[in-house]
Amino acid sequence: MFRTIAPPPQRLLIFARVPELGRVKSRLAAGVGEERALAIYEAMLRDTLQSMDPGDPAGHATGEGAYPPRETEVEILWAPTPNANNDTLHRAFGDRALAMQTGETLSERLAMAFSERFFFQRTLKIVAIGVDDPTLSRALIDDAFMLLDSVEWVVGPAVDGGYYLIGCRGATFDVEVFTGIDWGTSRVLAQTLERIANLSATVALLPERRDIDVAEDLGLVEWKP
Repeated sequence: MFRTIAPPPQRLLIFARVPELGRVKSRLAAGVGEERALAIYEAMLRDTLQSMDPGDPAGHATGEGAYPPRETEVEILWAPTPNANNDTLHRAFGDRALAMQTGETLSERLAMAFSERFFFQRTLKIVAIGVDDPTLSRALIDDAFMLLDSVEWVVGPAVDGGYYLIGCRGATFDVEVFTGIDWGTSRVLAQTLERIANLSATVALLPERRDIDVAEDLGLVEWKP
């Protein structure tokens, strides 16, 4: 008798880079140097991945030999780099589920990531984060997924005018939310909320948090690299 595993209804997408000198945290490196910025990024990546790891995914056989699915699948979306290979990816991300980001801009990469999983993999809810907030808890991620039972979008505002988390339900996803955003500016959150409003969609806001983007942020976040 075949035992089947249904795809998980929820996906947590973690957008990340392979740790490489001079290719991560450029704004932070301007204040602390490239080697220190790399070490900090590696610590941020490690802490984020550890805190987001799911529990035992196997479950137990039930019914006619079928396994119950995991509620949430965690997937790492890594940015393309010439030095990426099986060894470098494994050192950076371990045995976690991986996929390469596709698209030329952040708008395209977010839109492609959400679209592929909603329309081809039949995911019901997606939440996406980066690794710039190493103190982000799995409990807050679970809260975001729960909010998507009653609203169509969920956003986690950052103090710099961006956001540290965005998620939505597959039935109401629209790539326009990611289109024409001035990434890296203080207008990101406002522009994103405006696009959600233009769709007449509902949205919930999570508590405001601080990303680590520049050297000054290190003294404002309760985290030690």
